[in-house]
Formats: sequence, C-alpha cells, structure tokens
Amino acid sequence: MKLIAITGTIASGKSEVCNFLKQRRLPVFDCDGYAHLALLQSQVTYQQIVDAFGRDILDANLEIDRKKLAACIFENDEKRLQLNAIVHPFVKEGMLRFAKRHEDKEVVFVEVPLLFETDWLDLFAGIVVVTCNKETAIDRMVEMRGYSEEEAMKRYASQLDPKVQIEQADYVIYNEGQLSELKRETSRMVNAFVSRRRRDVHGVNAA
Repeated sequence: MKLIAITGTIASGKSEVCNFLKQRRLPVFDCDGYAHLALLQSQVTYQQIVDAFGRDILDANLEIDRKKLAACIFENDEKRLQLNAIVHPFVKEGMLRFAKRHEDKEVVFVEVPLLFETDWLDLFAGIVVVTCNKETAIDRMVEMRGYSEEEAMKRYASQLDPKVQIEQADYVIYNEGQLSELKRETSRMVNAFVSRRRRDVHGVNAA
C-alpha cells in the first residue's frame, strides 16, 4: 500500500477530485474533515485549544466556534502555527490509522490541503497537486463560497505560492474546465499511480 497526497491551490477542485475517487470506491482520507473532530469536547485536543486561544472562542454550549477560531489565526502566523501544533499530530494519527485499515489496497489517497506546511512529505509515495490560475480561484471563491473579492484575494495570497507546490508535485491536474474534464484527468492520475510504473507518474500532466 502506498499513500498518495492530494493537495493544491485554494478553490482548485481538490475535493471534487476526491469525490471522483470515492465514486470509484477508492479509499480517501479527508484531513480537513478529520481536523474538525479535534474541536469536539470529547477530544483531548479540545482543552489544549481552549487553553491556547481562550474561552472567547466558545459558543453558548461551550463548543469551539470554528469561525471565531479562524478569525484568531487568519493573518496571524504565530497563532496559526500554535493551532497546527495541536491539530496536526491528531490528524496524522487518524490518517495513519485509516491507512492501516486499508493496507490491503494498492493506493490510499489523502486530501491534505496544507501538505507543504506539515512535516509529512516523507509519508507519501506520491504528491498530486490540483491547481488553477488566480482569476479562476478568485471567481470560484466569490461565486461558490460567498466571499467578497477582497476576502478571496486575501485567502489566495495566504497560501503557499502555487508555483512552489507544482515544483514539488509528482502529478499535476490543471482544473480550468468542466467537471467532466476534471473527472477524466482524475482517472488518468489514478491509472498512473495504480500502474506501479513510476515513469507513468511523470507523464504529460507532471510538473
């Protein structure tokens, strides 16, 4: 079994790629989704986060308010790193347990938007970067996520330079077109990794 990371540009379609993988009944671990569990009162990470950020991030039911927490770390690198130091080990442990449960599979995919901000690179046999140009990303955030153009621009600027991501990729999916084309590109990517021929990974879509 080999772990393949799915990462890339904000609003590029990473989740859509992973949805296509799930439709093919391939195992996919969602790091962002699992990270939300770290905020629950039942997790040891809950108290660590409250201790680090204060009770102002709690709602009336003493649950961590994700919007309040996000406001604390956005544009504050020190706070963001502090949160990552709590949540990333929690997510990594969950990811490795998921991989263990699927060790009979040839590949296990992991959607990890902040891959290059972690120390996990050595865990993966391949890195897939899903990307699009800046204008496309901004338009998608405005139209599909309800951000103002200013908010979208800030979020785009806060990510690692897409060119740097592409340089570190084993396979790149450029998502500028229709979902049908993205689905075809996803199938090509799967075939490249499942083939076990490393040279296939560095094919026409490689960085």
